[in-house]
Amino acid sequence: MRETLARVLRSYGLTRGESAAGLLPLSATISAKSDCDFDADAWDRGEQLALVASGIGRVVMNRLPVMGASLTPVAGLVQPLWRVVIDLPDDTSAAALSALHRRGVRGFRFSVGAEGGDSLEQVLRLADRVVPFGWHIELDVGHPGAGRALAKAEWRLMQLPLAVCFSGLGAFRQGRRADDADLQFLFGMVQLGRFWLKLSGDDLTPPQLKLWDEPSALARALSNVRKDRLIWGSGRLAGGDIAAHVAAGLATLETAVPHPADREQILVDNPARLYAFESVES
Repeated sequence: MRETLARVLRSYGLTRGESAAGLLPLSATISAKSDCDFDADAWDRGEQLALVASGIGRVVMNRLPVMGASLTPVAGLVQPLWRVVIDLPDDTSAAALSALHRRGVRGFRFSVGAEGGDSLEQVLRLADRVVPFGWHIELDVGHPGAGRALAKAEWRLMQLPLAVCFSGLGAFRQGRRADDADLQFLFGMVQLGRFWLKLSGDDLTPPQLKLWDEPSALARALSNVRKDRLIWGSGRLAGGDIAAHVAAGLATLETAVPHPADREQILVDNPARLYAFESVES
């Protein structure tokens, strides 16, 4: 691990005691920022070490790593620096959930409005079982009918005893206005303080290439959203270099959220709370 990390650092012109800016100790820089939607396939290939260049030290994946994949923290530190959000598990017994928790799971995902999907009622019933583990629910709202399903279950959602994170906002970027009623409903929920938004992949990218550096309508709409309830992830890598992919996502986030203190919350403080990164257990 140490030899591999050293090779990666050398490829970026760094030593173990330097950050990408050459100013701060590596441990102080890389252990803070979080990529809350890191490509699990890239992790399985061992490419997480390339995140050194972007100062990313914590990652959240959408599935558990494959058997045999390295579970070593990104920067070789003692503190575990990865977490997982999984699809609805088949076995929801206390023993099964406890085993998943020990493997790094901190939440489960459900696609709202997807054809053939389970009803939202199933998710609401499962919520009580995961409360003792401190997990949260991630609701993918990028499917047709998601807004109507959430509005119908609004009262039940308000009664949930755990955090809820909305994801899949890219649907509002492609051909839909930022003042869409469904999007405004989500923003209203987030303003209450008990709900979160995940900005993943190209959610914040304008729907078509522009000749000037202009944030998307969705990105502009975030100006009035609570920054202490936003998290960010690079999303699935379609091809190319993982380090460049993450760097491009961070650059887009900087355009959408220009204030450094706001980005500090999104990249450092918020993920630490939602995914319990402060815990030293693996």
